Amino acid sequence: MSENLTSINYAGGTDTGKVRQQNEDSILLCNFEHSDVILLLVADGVGGYDGGEVASKLAVESIKDYVAKAVLQACSGGGYGADWLHMTLQHGIAEANQLILQQQSQQPHLRKMATTIVALLIHQNEMAMSHLGDSRCYRFNNLTLSQITEDHTVLQKMLNEGKINHQLFEVLPMHNVISKALGLTDQPEIYVNRFEFAEDTTYLLCSDGLTNCISDDQIRQVLVENIQLDNCVDELITQANDNGGADNISVVLVNNRQQKNG
Repeated sequence: MSENLTSINYAGGTDTGKVRQQNEDSILLCNFEHSDVILLLVADGVGGYDGGEVASKLAVESIKDYVAKAVLQACSGGGYGADWLHMTLQHGIAEANQLILQQQSQQPHLRKMATTIVALLIHQNEMAMSHLGDSRCYRFNNLTLSQITEDHTVLQKMLNEGKINHQLFEVLPMHNVISKALGLTDQPEIYVNRFEFAEDTTYLLCSDGLTNCISDDQIRQVLVENIQLDNCVDELITQANDNGGADNISVVLVNNRQQKNG
């Protein structure tokens, strides 16, 4: 699926992969009525057959609802202040976390559910980005692909604290053990980065089902060779599946490349 709003174009897709029986990822591509606000989300649920799917869907729908209310308030006279993007995204994610915790307490079979989240909230030429877990955000500009999130995993934390070196980091088998996610704690640390949405820049949101199956160089090559975002999404998912498709695969792309007519 794909949409465009003024010069901003986006596309996304999610796939079960070749191994899993169920897709526990959820994605969202949403522009809000009577506004130029766009919300893009990828959530990768964990917690068993039911829990992961429930957690990721709860997160996506809860954040969407929160942003929708904030947009309505802004359009009704509140306006978009300097901190609107930052505060809306931060509070929306915090509210989603509380909803997941509430469902955990009410439904014992979901008590271990949690979900990663990576989100972009865009207003005109500015955006806010936040993430928890190992779902990632990349920036692609001037033929260069850069990871702009750091995985919230036990191994990454050990590396940052100097408890292991880079050689051990590469070979230890716990890369999928996340240290931060929605549903793990009552007050997660939710950091939000704000930056200008530069022209001819593409952002990629993805679950680890993509990055565990194809390299950053392969991702870059797909973005270099394909102009249409829909084609990029399809090709990235296809390559991940061709390399085993060991997990659910989710991809969301957005850019503000001007569309030329004729």
